Amino acid sequence: MSVTIPTVKELFKAGAHFGHRKARTDARSQEYIFTYRNKVAVIDLEKTRAGLEKALDFLVNQAKQGATILFVGTKDQAKDKVKETAEALKQPYIVSRWPGGLLTNYNEVAKSVKKMLKIESNIAENKYENLTKKERLLIERDLRKKQTIFGGLRYLERKPDALIAIDAKEEEIAIREARASGIATVAICDTNSNPKIIDYCIPANDDSQQAIEIIFGLIKDTIEKNFKPKASAEENLEGRVDRAISKKEDVKKETIPAAKRAVARKVTMKKAVTAKK
Repeated sequence: MSVTIPTVKELFKAGAHFGHRKARTDARSQEYIFTYRNKVAVIDLEKTRAGLEKALDFLVNQAKQGATILFVGTKDQAKDKVKETAEALKQPYIVSRWPGGLLTNYNEVAKSVKKMLKIESNIAENKYENLTKKERLLIERDLRKKQTIFGGLRYLERKPDALIAIDAKEEEIAIREARASGIATVAICDTNSNPKIIDYCIPANDDSQQAIEIIFGLIKDTIEKNFKPKASAEENLEGRVDRAISKKEDVKKETIPAAKRAVARKVTMKKAVTAKK
């Protein structure tokens, strides 16, 4: 991993250590709490660093495999950073409400995304110019509605390999859908969330924009530096054909000498029989 994990002091300055009040703390997050000050949880920043390191190691491996990573952040503090990061990496994202069934009923959601892209293409090509004004308005209204929900999914060409969320509590539905679909999850977990449902938990204050900036900056750099695009289905098929042809030629090369040896043996045997006669 080529990125540098921020120090405890840097995380402290960013306000990553502030948790929630004790009354709002989830008991399952206790292992990440250093102490309480004025009934407010203080997150153990050494565990933040450890969680961040594990998450980034996981993302290095995902990036090297050309993974599709879905970014999720629907609350105000998260939206801009999630959108900025995902668009820079050309990865899908959700910053409005979570569309239920996105992962558990992926095929139906994919149809809606394709329909949105088709309408955008038709508008760009002026294919609706012969329609009435009212019909065009209805189409445009439908498109705006789809863009609000699915606009960040234009890079979602297949079901994602991983999901990254800001605020495990806020995005719990998305995280549970990912778990049900066998998709690995990475999330910033504040003290009011359940870290047990996250594969790679980064314990930190998910309301601090400075902390979000630091963590998502590292995530972006890690994926960007290690990303290797997956070969398309056509390229994979072409590669398999090339390998099959190569293998066939190798078999032929091995078979020809064997055939020559067999002919030589037959000739030798024939000469021996003739000599005896």
